[in-house]
This record gives sequence, C-alpha cells and structure tokens, in this order.
Amino acid sequence: MKKRFLCWDESLIEKSENISVVMHKPEKKNIALICDHEWEGPHNGFACVVKTADICRIYYRADASRHRLDKRAVPRTVSICVSESRDGGITFKMPNIGKYDYNGTKNNNIIFQRDVFIDNFSVFYDINPNCPKNEKFKALCEYHLEGQQPLLIYHASEDGYHFREMYALDIEGTFDTCNVTFWDENTEQYFLYYRAFHTKEGEDKLNWKGANPDWIRDIRVATSKDFKNWTQHGRITFEEGQEDMQMYTNQIMKYFRNPSTFIGFPIRYTDRASEMRNFHFMPMGDRHEAITKVFGREGTAVTDCLLMTSNDGFVFNRRDEAFLTPGVENRNNWWYGNCYTAYGMIETEAEEEGAPNEISLYVAENYRIKSTQYRRCTLRMDGFYSWYAPFKGGEVLTKPLTIDGDELHINFATSAAGTLLVSLCDEDGNALEGYTSYTMFGDTVDRPVEFEKSLSALKGETVRLKFHMKDAQLYSFIFED
Repeated sequence: MKKRFLCWDESLIEKSENISVVMHKPEKKNIALICDHEWEGPHNGFACVVKTADICRIYYRADASRHRLDKRAVPRTVSICVSESRDGGITFKMPNIGKYDYNGTKNNNIIFQRDVFIDNFSVFYDINPNCPKNEKFKALCEYHLEGQQPLLIYHASEDGYHFREMYALDIEGTFDTCNVTFWDENTEQYFLYYRAFHTKEGEDKLNWKGANPDWIRDIRVATSKDFKNWTQHGRITFEEGQEDMQMYTNQIMKYFRNPSTFIGFPIRYTDRASEMRNFHFMPMGDRHEAITKVFGREGTAVTDCLLMTSNDGFVFNRRDEAFLTPGVENRNNWWYGNCYTAYGMIETEAEEEGAPNEISLYVAENYRIKSTQYRRCTLRMDGFYSWYAPFKGGEVLTKPLTIDGDELHINFATSAAGTLLVSLCDEDGNALEGYTSYTMFGDTVDRPVEFEKSLSALKGETVRLKFHMKDAQLYSFIFED
C-alpha cells in the first residue's frame, strides 16, 4: 500500500505560518442497530465491528439484568451476540444463530455464553497470511475469578459463530474492558492493547486487589509474532505535555488508509461526585441519585471519547479535547457509559448522490438507561484532522519527502472564495521551476495536482512541498502511480 501523508499533526511540518491543526467531529447519521430483545437491554457494550469480504458484523455483550435498583446483586445471564449488515454497514439486523437457549427458545443471535459472568468478548478478524483458516476469527475474553489474578483467554473460530477456547495469554493485567488485538503488516507482529492501573506515583497495579479511587486507569501494550509468546511493553506513553487521565477503554487499531498509522478512541472517565449538584438540573437527576445510592460512582461518573494517533503503536499523540461528548442534555445521556465507540471503522457509501465514500463509526447510546442502540456516525476520508488556514491565508513547508509516484493527489476543501496552491521545492524551500500548481478550489477527497512539468521526471527525488492556503483545509496527500 502506498504511503498516505496525513495532515493530523505537526510531524510533517518543517515550518508554517498562520496554520493550525484542527480536529473534526463526526456527523450523526442513522440508528444502525437497536438491541431491544429480552436477552439484551441497557447494559450492552464493548462492541466490535468486523468486516470481511462479503459481510459486516457487530459483536457485543448483551446484559439485560444490570442496574436494577431494588437489589445490589441480581442473577445475571450475560450473552455475546452478533448482528449483521447486508447493505454495507448502514443497518444491522439479528441473524437467527440457533445455538443457545434463552427462556426456552434458540431463536436468537447469541454466539457465546459461560456459566459465570462475562465482562467482555472482543472479536477480530486476523489478516496474518500465516494464520490457520480455523483461527481467522479471534476473540479475547476476561476470566476473573474471586481472589485470583485475572486471565485473558483466547478463543478461535473459522466462521465467526462457533468459538472454541484455546489458551490463556501469558500476560498480566486487569482486562476488564475491551481488549483489542490485530496483525500489523508493517512489523509482522500482533499488537495487543489492554487495561491495568497505576498509582499517582507511577507504581504499576496489575490486579484489582486493594484497588482504590486514586488509582489511574491506563492502557498497556504487548506484541507477539505467533499469538502465543508475548512481550509486555508496559504502558503506552504520550507526547510531552499530555497529562495523565483516566482512560477506560482504548479502541486502538491500524488506520485502514495508511499502513503506518495507529489510531485510538479511548474513553475518558471522570467522576464528578464533588460537583453532583449539576445532575439536579439535568433530566432524570433523581435517577443519578438513586444509582449513586446503590452503585456509588456509577451514578456520579461521566464519560466522553478522546482521539489519539501514533506512528509506532507505543508513543501516542492524544488530543485532550473531546472527540465525542455526551451532547445536549436529554434523558439518555450524561451517564457513565456514554460515547463508547464500537471497535473498528469501515468504509461506507455516502447518503448524498455522487458524494465520495465516508468512514463510518458506531457509537452506543442509552447505555445504562434503556435498550442500547448503536448510531452510525461518519467522517470524510482521512477527515479526523486537517491543516487549516483562515481567509487571510497561511503557508506550510513540509519536511523532505521522496516522490514515489507519477502524480500528486490531495484531499482538501475550500470555501467558494478559498484557494489552495502547491509548489514542489528544493531543500531550502525554493519552488522548482515548472512545479507550482494552478490555484485550486473545491471540496474533494481525491484531486490530482497539475504542474507545468511532469511529476514523473522527479520520481525518486527528495523534495519539500509548500502549500499556500486561504480559507482551506488540507486532510492528506499521496503520490500515486
């Protein structure tokens, strides 16, 4: 796959004037899935989106019994379910799997159950070319028995419906969230991201034993060449100046449009117990009080979603401003569990005729309040960030880049009066003769840039790119053959 240069941070920039890196928020679209069967309910979560050649699936934990306020502990039957899309990821429906009995019938979409409580069951499709056919679908499930160190158990399947238990991974952690793994084609190894804790002083805590509210939820990483022998690398780190935060999930994956980019959507957990009076002014404020009396922090904590990226999977650039917020107050948001994204993203057709394909994410709604539903949210291709110049104009000079194609293509947008112009430059930033484009305007994910001279004449050469922008966004660029 060709390297796509993403305008998501300053790492490509040598120098700039009047340019800022802007985060873009996803646009809410249709309800893709409603989990309202009797075995589902308000505590569905930790969903994973899996796309194969012919079908899209959402796997999720279904838990109908959580958060009854009449009792602290209630009998819990937790199931792992699957729903499928036959329209390219726009809507999902329940297939009749017919495997497990629920209330006297097997007419349901349950693919996995255990005799004890299941907190998570994260499903992934393995693209490792050496993966055995009967292990192409992989799932990770936490086993947490009272008084014992939590285990992360690997399950495998050929068809994504019938999973068999394989073995426990030789890794220490708490694992009580969405544990994610994938094959990285660049480094030819598996990455695994999971949760543990550390103290404010930096001491690692890999078990719930002795847990207290001051412990900080963190994200750990391990790697493996064969999915059996793992190297634990400890906590992921962040670029300088990014403070410690409580991160409940990580949802780290490879960005499908660029093989060297990791992207994650961690859920930030904030307990607002000391400012609980705010809940009194929100819809269903009395329910916050009731949940707090029975479940403690689950009635006072709130969550939102952050966005972070990395070039190596170990050091991340995290924006501390929210990527997703609970939104305008209504009866079903501003609860512990808002903004959970399903793991994974897929390319979907745009609703608008003639518009380019988009990226679809799936975000849980109504968590802990009523039947969970997953809303499809979209962004333009590469549209998580952009380099932005206001109307008065701005300029970016990139670091040296090697031309490995015959054409330069850009993903950009301007206003009707905005402009973008590209120059190929030497080491000192001076424009090369014949390699300054015409002035461009428009809004497209793929526009070839025209120069007076042929770009193929410079193939293999190292140049700098200078972008002159006015009321314009630049999302990405690539040298194409």
